[in-house]
Amino acid sequence: MNRVRNHAVIQNWREGVSARNHKNTLQSVACAGGVTELYSYQQKIGHRTASGVCVVGDFTAPGGEFHSMTTSCHVNGAKVGASLVMHPRVWAASAFRNSEVPF
Repeated sequence: MNRVRNHAVIQNWREGVSARNHKNTLQSVACAGGVTELYSYQQKIGHRTASGVCVVGDFTAPGGEFHSMTTSCHVNGAKVGASLVMHPRVWAASAFRNSEVPF
């Protein structure tokens, strides 16, 4: 897996490619079927569908569920190019929090 800067991890996630940063705090994990997941520490914060739609859970203080400053930075970076940003409660109730996506 490539070790790159945070912005490159997020770019790789958008493109469906696995990557991680130097401290392993941000990871893009390409899965079977063209799905790619984005993790901050061990928390899933993003999901790229096989069709390329990028969805991010807003795990920041303004989003309603603050985890850490680092996770907030990761989420804010991912939000820039995301197709959809979800409130953490909607994320928790959605299929995006798991690896399975209904479409």
